[in-house]
Amino acid sequence: MNDTTSTTLAQRYKASKKSLFIWTLGWLLSLALLAFGPKLIWDFNVIVSLSIIVVNLFFGYRMIITNKKYLDGLDELQRQLHLNAMAISLGVSVVFGAIYGLLEPARLLESTPSPSNILFVMGISYFVSLVLNFRKYQ
Repeated sequence: MNDTTSTTLAQRYKASKKSLFIWTLGWLLSLALLAFGPKLIWDFNVIVSLSIIVVNLFFGYRMIITNKKYLDGLDELQRQLHLNAMAISLGVSVVFGAIYGLLEPARLLESTPSPSNILFVMGISYFVSLVLNFRKYQ
């Protein structure tokens, strides 16, 4: 019996979640380093900043691939719940992002809109949608 048949579904699910956590954490940490490092650590050195961008892109790529594998390993209902949450999150992000981007030209916002705020809205809307979806089927 090979290793994949001897592991249970729960063990594969746990390993998949752990892998997704690690790659997502790596992406977030490299993004934070890119956001704060130029000013606080390496005095805007272009080579260092470009290197961190490459690292961030690598972690982002691995996070996306790992997320795809994680979703592929879910059962049909779990996959559908995540798909619904992703659809709601995409819609909320597009609507919010479009309005948010127009606040400065309409002189309703004094500073330039920050893309990180859209990521925040995307994450929160995904999480809330996922929780509500799971509660609906409990």
